[in-house]
Amino acid sequence: MKLCVFPNDPIRAYFEKGEIKDRYYNPQNLFKEVHIISFTHDDIDEKDAQTLVGNAKLKIHSVGKIGLGNRQKNLVNILDLIKQIKPDVIRAYNPLLQGWFAAKCSDELGIPFFLSLHTQYDQNRKLLKKKNLKKFLALKYTEKLIEPYVLQHAQKITIVYKIIEPYVLKHTKEKPEVLYNKVNCEKFSNSKKIESFSTPLIISVGRLIEEKNHHCLIRAMKNLDAYCVIIGNGDRYNELQNLIKKLDLENKIAIEKSVPNESIQNYYKSAEVFALAYDPDLEGVPIPVIEAMATGLPIVIPFPNTEYSDNLENTVVFSERNAEAFSRNIEKILKNSDVAKELSEKSIKKSKEFDSSIIEKREAEIYEEIVTGKTPKE
Repeated sequence: MKLCVFPNDPIRAYFEKGEIKDRYYNPQNLFKEVHIISFTHDDIDEKDAQTLVGNAKLKIHSVGKIGLGNRQKNLVNILDLIKQIKPDVIRAYNPLLQGWFAAKCSDELGIPFFLSLHTQYDQNRKLLKKKNLKKFLALKYTEKLIEPYVLQHAQKITIVYKIIEPYVLKHTKEKPEVLYNKVNCEKFSNSKKIESFSTPLIISVGRLIEEKNHHCLIRAMKNLDAYCVIIGNGDRYNELQNLIKKLDLENKIAIEKSVPNESIQNYYKSAEVFALAYDPDLEGVPIPVIEAMATGLPIVIPFPNTEYSDNLENTVVFSERNAEAFSRNIEKILKNSDVAKELSEKSIKKSKEFDSSIIEKREAEIYEEIVTGKTPKE
């Protein structure tokens, strides 16, 4: 079978962030060919991204920069390209520009369309209204003229957090399936400590953007007798570095912009606690939280919205999303080895639900159901 993917970003962006993950676009090596439609003029060489598709033949089609304004002009060329590829399934990971092209190709060429959603777009709109009027207006446009079309033309919709479900049901009657992000649990459970780190160590992993609220953890470190490594990059990097300097915490907190995917597990293994004060209106179980669980780390994250906890109540420590509360909850773990041990055991047990083998199996089943029109029971 052949798969055609419209990724959210050029593959080069994932490569530079160290996010080229095993079989991400080819679960259980189901496909013989994977074709990626990249909205850039010059993406990376296929050999540098081969890991993404496992044993499949990979072809990256760089089709140039395409935006909302010139999408109609480029539609004919994209349709012609998809006709040449002749995929069995089309996949997209957002209901915006890439999702629109995927839905159009599906609609006009009669090819099944599988849509995955990784954030809560209605909440994104609320946040952008306050800080970026141009992007907010673009998302208001897509809300009316793009997103409903995409959601209503997908044969299958999966979401990585339960918090996304209300957004989907606003546009379509078809209830989405929760298909969580996947993590190779064996990789993280067999990791090795980095001896050069000071202890006790707190680790936090996530893009340096407002929604991740790294300010919270940085301020929380002021009253903790511990060290912290934050892994991530983004538009708040300089602001966060200035905050660390202002609070005189340079000897307690370090920010590493990027860590290769093949060694990130050793950073988790070197820590005593994982903490991230992300926005629970946007995310439920981010990948770093799952990676921390697989490593066996006690976890401190914000209280979720009612009914959208993703069943983490008995696994993690939920905290108010402020520095005082995070500091208090982290300190309880650091000062009580019994509590830390219990949380560690719960993390490992829970992480098995997100193991790559389980998630890949279900993802491959979904593809087969879409192509054959039958469920496994049938």
